[in-house]
Amino acid sequence: MHITETDILIEEESTPPESSGAESTQEESSTQESVSFDWEAEEIGMAPTGTYDGIVVDAAMNSMVIDTADGNMYAVSFPETEDVVDTTDGILLGQAVTVTCKEGVASRVTDSDRKPAADREALSFAADVMFACKYRDINALSELAGYPLYVNLGDKDMEVENGGDFLEIPASDILSGERVKAVLGTNLFELKELDGGKYVLGAEEGKPNIIFQKDTGRDNGFAITGIN
Repeated sequence: MHITETDILIEEESTPPESSGAESTQEESSTQESVSFDWEAEEIGMAPTGTYDGIVVDAAMNSMVIDTADGNMYAVSFPETEDVVDTTDGILLGQAVTVTCKEGVASRVTDSDRKPAADREALSFAADVMFACKYRDINALSELAGYPLYVNLGDKDMEVENGGDFLEIPASDILSGERVKAVLGTNLFELKELDGGKYVLGAEEGKPNIIFQKDTGRDNGFAITGIN
């Protein structure tokens, strides 16, 4: 099995992504406590026995997390005694795979016949946004954003100039239960590029949602441009 170093995420800990190649607009000392929530309720369960098509949203040497078309995140471990991964490029973030497993342990992992509408790089960035929302990590979300950032919190619109200003907004307003549910409910297989290179996590028409788009000035190639 081949997992590239840049595609490995640390398990059991949400790690903010590396800063972009562009000059940062957020002061290093600007942080905010994440929103309190039920950790047990958000714990990612092991995949039940069965076969699943999913997008790889997290990967380590001995396990991975997939997000299925029906919005379930499942953890899958790899057996220590055999290599069960039979894909073209190993395991990569944003990759579509078909996983057959028993009680959370994979017996076979192959390239999925179901092809997502978006490319792997866009799906990998979408996964970063989804984890920031899932774990109510406002600091990670601020690092994924590009500035100025459009924010609509229902009764008012604002244009946030930098990360420090973004972190002055109450995290509970940004990472509301309704917005988090909408983002995590996105079917990544159907996520597609819209006009202007934009992608929408959540309600494509109306709100709540988080919008990101291509940004060639950043190392990961994308940035959040709108929160509605």
